[in-house]
Amino acid sequence: MGRIAVMGRPQVWGYWRPNGSSIVELGTVRGLDVALPVHFHREDQLTFVLAGRRRFVIEGEVCEAGPGDGMHIAAGLPHRSLCGADEVVCINLYTPPGLYAAPDVIAGLARHWRRTGGLGWTDLTRIAEDHCRSSGTGVEPASAFTGGDAWDSVGAAARRAGMSREGYSRRFRKQHGVPPHAFALQERLNDARLLLRAGEPIAAVAADTGFTDQSHLGRCFRRAFGVTPGRYRAG
Repeated sequence: MGRIAVMGRPQVWGYWRPNGSSIVELGTVRGLDVALPVHFHREDQLTFVLAGRRRFVIEGEVCEAGPGDGMHIAAGLPHRSLCGADEVVCINLYTPPGLYAAPDVIAGLARHWRRTGGLGWTDLTRIAEDHCRSSGTGVEPASAFTGGDAWDSVGAAARRAGMSREGYSRRFRKQHGVPPHAFALQERLNDARLLLRAGEPIAAVAADTGFTDQSHLGRCFRRAFGVTPGRYRAG
């Protein structure tokens, strides 16, 4: 398999699912307009930069990585990405929580990149698998609303917590970086990612995850992840 490269003027985001690996999926990001609103993943995200500077806001702090550097964003951690002055080229690995030693994977990618000047998909997956722990949680983070139980509204969650709706919302946003309704939307979008990766029809995914229709899911999904549900599913 060749080195990671993007020819012409492609879409900024692309996703692939490797065979024979515990990696959930791989992603590429290339372009100037790489900003995304606050979101989170149920997997650990390992970002490795090939060109430009990748910038994230995590827990109120701006975090940057330049060429040959990487960054680990833990599963369930809300973050948003920012545009920079130069075009960004980077790769993302999405892995089961705690299953890979993220700092060692990033260090291995950096050594290979400095030594060879490039990074192929087979190199990337091999280096990651070299640092797959013999045991790890591999468990998705529980919902911050009710410890993983289903919930029907912010008001219901506030009552269970013995708080007013307003007080609950303020405390939730302070603790998690996003208001409850935004967190709930992201949970549904992550449910949609899971179903799309399994090859489910987009219309059925929209219905199963509580979106009005396929178009509604498409608008929310692209805003959060930079790609349409159709292109994501095809990955």
